[in-house]
Amino acid sequence: MAKKSSGSVKKEAPTAAAKAPAKKAAPKKKAAAQTAAKTATPKKAAAPKGAAPKKAAATATATPAAKKAPVKKPAPLKLTDKQTEILKRIKDSGETGYTSKEKIEDRTLEALKEKKLLKRGAKNKETGKHLYTLTKTGEKHLAPPATGA
Repeated sequence: MAKKSSGSVKKEAPTAAAKAPAKKAAPKKKAAAQTAAKTATPKKAAAPKGAAPKKAAATATATPAAKKAPVKKPAPLKLTDKQTEILKRIKDSGETGYTSKEKIEDRTLEALKEKKLLKRGAKNKETGKHLYTLTKTGEKHLAPPATGA
């Protein structure tokens, strides 16, 4: 009779036969991936051809709806009376630019600059204030609206 060891149990080392199927499984996966890649290429090429009629049908149905929908224009800028008056003063000042005379005007000029109706030029060395000129948008805003006849 053989003695039984008390406490620890020995585990048998895996045999070469047990290791072999694990190694063989990896090449099968690679081969499956390669065949999938080969078969996927023709499917990808065939997919756009099959999808093209669907896209054409979708655009054909969307086109009449797109023609009916009006084109949205950005909302026109709303200016106060003071802002419009200051824009006129700046236009009258010409290319030399306009400098504010009061602190209240500075705030209005900054608001008009944020709306992109004015450009702020270089600082005047004598007064320490910036020169403001009209942008093309500001000129368009001052022009009287054309009446359609």
